[in-house]
Amino acid sequence: MFTRLHHLGLVVGDLEAAKSLWLDTYGFSVDEERSPLPDGRNVQLDNVNILDIPVGESELEINMANDPNSGTGKFLERRGAGPHHICLYSDDMDADVKRLIDAGQQIVVSPTGSADQEGGSRVAFAHPKSNLGFLLEIWQNMPVNGIVPEPPRGKGGSLTYVHHVGVVCNNFEEALALFRDTYGLKIDDVKTPLPDGRFAESDNVKILEFLVGESRIEVSVPQDEISGTAKFLANRGSGIHHVCFYSEDIESDVARLNTAGLVQIGEVTGADEGGSRVTFYHPKSNMGILVELWQDV
Repeated sequence: MFTRLHHLGLVVGDLEAAKSLWLDTYGFSVDEERSPLPDGRNVQLDNVNILDIPVGESELEINMANDPNSGTGKFLERRGAGPHHICLYSDDMDADVKRLIDAGQQIVVSPTGSADQEGGSRVAFAHPKSNLGFLLEIWQNMPVNGIVPEPPRGKGGSLTYVHHVGVVCNNFEEALALFRDTYGLKIDDVKTPLPDGRFAESDNVKILEFLVGESRIEVSVPQDEISGTAKFLANRGSGIHHVCFYSEDIESDVARLNTAGLVQIGEVTGADEGGSRVTFYHPKSNMGILVELWQDV
């Protein structure tokens, strides 16, 4: 069973610039026990250096490609810096991988380690073609003396957790087939009830939200061909569109990020009681990923 968003994987070509953005500007901190500064941890599987940055119970995983011929290096050359994969935490790696295989998923990296290993972690990967255009990683921490370690929690300023990862696709049918029927995630049927979900007039999209731990996967389906989301889908196909951080004080965070020179897209939206306030920051300010801030009212 997938119990939380473990991390969102981002690919970069400049580790120093990534540290400046996510540590200095956003105010997050690196989990130096796992990925000590200045260079993080090296993963030989794809020859990348990784920084693990906790945000709530999840993480941003910054992947610095060291080899242009590796999978990550080729991704960087083809797509540029930006979102690379979604990693979901599993409480039973072998059962979840079997479920994905039974659903027709192509597993490109079989589960590492073994079900009876002491400590460490196990990972597996499923092909983007099986997952609406994004690489899926599955992660399980293994117990030490019968106890599974708790994830470190992190924040930056008033940004306390990953509210959602935004995914764009063609229709709700393919979203439901993947996130509900294959992954086993539940829909927030209060905020995005079937069959039509929630309509966002600002970008003319219909939205479904799938719950995973304290976070969500927000699926947007364009309703025209001219909106920003529609153009993204036409140009890049289905895949990861943005990351949204929950802010406990959106005005303070906006002032802080604007002072640092990030390019805000529009103003903070207003909201009636019971709604939310949001704003966005341009991908060019965020090493290739659109960033949203969200505060419930």
